[in-house]
Amino acid sequence: MKTLLPLILALIPRLAGALDLDEAVALVLVYHPVLAAEASEYAEVERQRTWKADLSLSYHEKGTEHGGPGGANAGVRVSIPLFDRSRDLEVAKARTGVAKARERVLAAFLADVEMLGEQSARVYELATMRRFHRDRLEYRKRQAEEGTIEAGDLWEAAEKVQLADFHHRAEKDRLGIMRERIAREYGGTRWTRLRDLLADTPSS
Repeated sequence: MKTLLPLILALIPRLAGALDLDEAVALVLVYHPVLAAEASEYAEVERQRTWKADLSLSYHEKGTEHGGPGGANAGVRVSIPLFDRSRDLEVAKARTGVAKARERVLAAFLADVEMLGEQSARVYELATMRRFHRDRLEYRKRQAEEGTIEAGDLWEAAEKVQLADFHHRAEKDRLGIMRERIAREYGGTRWTRLRDLLADTPSS
């Protein structure tokens, strides 16, 4: 997965170069709730001992060879399974589970980031159109002041400005909702930092 990650990141738009996608991915791989749980489970499996120690206590009434009184004897019995591969299999299974979970989460996150980039581009496009219609309205106002057009001709330009403002605001709100949802879903306890990283997009 490490060898494929740079290629995958190169295929995803960097949201006009503003988003530090490497940092965002690193954050997700550490703090995503499922991945954090998988990593904790794997660490617990890996910490388990390959051997077990049993403490056995015994008391012997038998005296010593010189006729002295007997006493309590304590012993430790250690069992080392030389041919038991069950733990190795458990560790390998846990490692595979972590790797598969990372692949699933990363693929889903990058897909959502791509959609976020497309939405950000949409908002940027609408912002450009909004500026165009505002500039056109100002131009038409100057024409009306100069008497080259009737004042009533301004209505159409004004309506286009209002419509452009409405669409831009609606899509920008949608972008914010998408960003919040992605950050909360993938960021775990660091979701606000992930939201900040995802906020570095050209959506003015």
